[in-house]
Amino acid sequence: MKGIAMSRYLVIPRRADSPMTHAGGSTEETVCEIAKNLLHYPGPSDYLMAIPADTKVATFAVLKDDALCSIEVTQSTLDTWRNDVTNIQDAINSFQSARDHAENVLDQALGDLDEAYENSTGFKGYTPSDDISVYGALEQMGSNDLEYTFQRALHEMYKFQVIRRHPV
Repeated sequence: MKGIAMSRYLVIPRRADSPMTHAGGSTEETVCEIAKNLLHYPGPSDYLMAIPADTKVATFAVLKDDALCSIEVTQSTLDTWRNDVTNIQDAINSFQSARDHAENVLDQALGDLDEAYENSTGFKGYTPSDDISVYGALEQMGSNDLEYTFQRALHEMYKFQVIRRHPV
């Protein structure tokens, strides 16, 4: 790919009988990985083909209603995908997993507190969980928006446009 030139690709499903696949590490292979992620495509990325948008093949793909999406890339955004996106996605997943774990620990502790009150003679009848809600407490951090915000940033970075929804 030339310097910082922007290239637009159409992504189509690869025909099952097609022997063609993109070379490992190629721009086209990366475009297919981006498309798989942003389309939430159910199959592997090598079930997709990336075609430069300014070619006759791309025009035919649009006319035949084969094109799933269009994506624009530069060398910089390709490097970002290859070097950063997986790490950020993994960190978001780890954070959300830690948040879920923390919520479970708090819920268990609240259950223990309820039980301590229930087993007491002088405080029986009061249930702390009637006044304290653990679930949703950590949502106030805004962490539920992490995944959405990241996906939206990717959509903008790659000028991602859905052309046709893939059948699921």
